[in-house]
Amino acid sequence: MMKKIFLYFGILTSLFPHAAAWGDMADNGVECTIKMEKTFFDVRDRLRDFTLVFTNKGKKSVRLYDDFYPEPTLGPRIKIELWSWQTGKKKKLVGSYIGAYHVNKMFQNIRFITLKAGDKHEVPIKDVYLLVNFIPETLRLSKGEIYLLEVEFVDERAEPGVRRVYKGTTTLVTKP
Repeated sequence: MMKKIFLYFGILTSLFPHAAAWGDMADNGVECTIKMEKTFFDVRDRLRDFTLVFTNKGKKSVRLYDDFYPEPTLGPRIKIELWSWQTGKKKKLVGSYIGAYHVNKMFQNIRFITLKAGDKHEVPIKDVYLLVNFIPETLRLSKGEIYLLEVEFVDERAEPGVRRVYKGTTTLVTKP
């Protein structure tokens, strides 16, 4: 019994230094939200562009990796998921986009932004209708449905060894 306790303790102690590399999900005060002009639309409309808004609600300044569009030929470095979200049912993935995370090898070209307490940083995400691929069995959005748009940005560059995940969500409603 004692050997097992020391074995588990030894494993946990050896893994502790690597914990920062696995991902720091601690709250650093930055909140990510999605801002859209309209969340009520016709199913014949294309999926609308939106703006990611990062707001520092903490008391300390926070550094944020600001390289959402590294090159004109690449899409943004975010993950977009569109879910069908009917009351009383499980949500079902309708469309998604996962941006390629290309790291610029020239360090001087990597951009960061510092958000002081209360500061906002807005990132317009353009041509969303070209980015999000609809899953084949549900090529069209249904009328009178509620959809959930989730956007995730992973920042592994602002602080060495720290991985932060910022997630914003909003609901979209199609006209009946």
